Amino acid sequence: MTDQPRDPSTQRFQEKPGAYARTPVSVLLPKEVDRVVRALPNRTEWLRRVITEAAEREGLLKTGLPPEAE
Repeated sequence: MTDQPRDPSTQRFQEKPGAYARTPVSVLLPKEVDRVVRALPNRTEWLRRVITEAAEREGLLKTGLPPEAE
């Protein structure tokens, strides 16, 4: 699950101010991948995690640091 509380009025996660970029990254996925990702109960957190892991693995980020710490 996530450690972010939900706003009761909108049921959206309450983001930490300054923790994320102002605009989202959006990509089209192959149909099968899209189906699987959309079925995840925590797809936003999952996508953030796997993208961050891939960026670290490819040397684009310093390993182990949260994005806002760089």
